[in-house]
Amino acid sequence: MKKSLKTSPRNWRSDEEIAREEIARTNARLRHFRGIAASVMKDALDILNEIWDSCEDPRSPKEILDGVPEPVARTPVGGWAEFYERLHLLGTYLDYARRLCEGSIDQQSSEWKGG
Repeated sequence: MKKSLKTSPRNWRSDEEIAREEIARTNARLRHFRGIAASVMKDALDILNEIWDSCEDPRSPKEILDGVPEPVARTPVGGWAEFYERLHLLGTYLDYARRLCEGSIDQQSSEWKGG
């Protein structure tokens, strides 16, 4: 004989069970958000490190201490086009991370000049 849901003793959930499920769902969303934010910020830091390395002084520490002048028209490693591309990518990552944290991912950025 089949039991119908109407006569089953557990056909409803208590407020506590509903609250636990909602807390678990919210925690899962927060873990997902943290993962995305951490990934975007890691990518931004990687690009920043590449930009920093391309701007590094080509002189040795001894040359710097001896007062050897820095080259006048120093070009970043990879050239200016690659430098600007990485700078633009860094701005894109930072803008995305800001909009992600604000909850406005779907909106176009009005603050960043490169976007």
